[in-house]
Amino acid sequence: MRKYVSLFCVTLLVVVEAGWVVRQVMGQAVSIARKISGLPTGQHWWFVDAYQGRLFVVDLYGNKVDITGKIKLEITPPFYVARINPDTEQVVEEFTSRQRRAVAISAEREQRTDSWLAQDYDYWVLDSQCNTAYALKPVQWNEWGEERYSGVHVIDLQTRQLKKFLEISPVGTLALSPTGAKLYVSVGTKDDRLPEIKVFSTATLGLIKTITYYSDCPIWDMKLTGDGNRLFCCVYARGLLVVDTMNDQFELWKEPANMPVNFGFSTDFSFSIALTPDEKEVYMALREDREKGRIAAIDIAQKKLVRMLQLSPTACTSVVVVGDKLFAAYLDGVYVIDIPAWRQQQ
Repeated sequence: MRKYVSLFCVTLLVVVEAGWVVRQVMGQAVSIARKISGLPTGQHWWFVDAYQGRLFVVDLYGNKVDITGKIKLEITPPFYVARINPDTEQVVEEFTSRQRRAVAISAEREQRTDSWLAQDYDYWVLDSQCNTAYALKPVQWNEWGEERYSGVHVIDLQTRQLKKFLEISPVGTLALSPTGAKLYVSVGTKDDRLPEIKVFSTATLGLIKTITYYSDCPIWDMKLTGDGNRLFCCVYARGLLVVDTMNDQFELWKEPANMPVNFGFSTDFSFSIALTPDEKEVYMALREDREKGRIAAIDIAQKKLVRMLQLSPTACTSVVVVGDKLFAAYLDGVYVIDIPAWRQQQ
């Protein structure tokens, strides 16, 4: 049975011209948000991810959430994984895996042409027309327990041979344009170098352009629109950058264009963002260390924050959209939000 969340723990923040207006309603049932039942109880560093409609929740630290922040956590596979049916919102399968991304988890468990990649790689994007995979292989973990990649492996799916290794370090994530013509690779800071996005031609595998931005943090998540004209980038702990991929330049959301937009938050950003199917909004997971998890809704046409939702006092670690539902992972569980209903509360 769905667990309806009381408005005792829901806070909506709305932007009204000059500043923030906080609206809090008490004592009513919230029909827009529910908590997924069937997951282990207590606090876990949950990570939610989806691939082609298949939704997975991963416990990254094995039930080791240190609320005091004094214990150094280390990611140690295998991970506990739960597969959730997005329609019924129920846990339908529980197992362990050494993978933590949905593309690799599903590849391990299905007979696909790219399933063999899961033996050596933990994240990849596919160009099905050219039978090519652009894959990341972890070489070490940083102090936050995140993978650090030394480059991109370009692999022929038919022959299973490495076509080329794009040596770039440290890689954050990557995205492939819908036409398959361009590959976008986020690169973190190193020595005195600023973080950047490198754009490669998939036809020649040559570098087309380097887009530098001003920040001390890397891009951990990137989402392309369906037409490939915009690339949304989540800069960890700093904000949002948007690339106009027609000319591969940052859109001007706020002066200067090459600095992440934080929409006035003092909250740290988590690792993921999510686009709605109609591409009218982008959602961002927010947290302050292990607490005060919130979800921010950004109106893309207006280029501004329009709603905020808090479902738990714990950190919000990640978000993903499947259909008209937004799934958000907090330390105390996974919540599902009905996007159309949430928009009506604006």
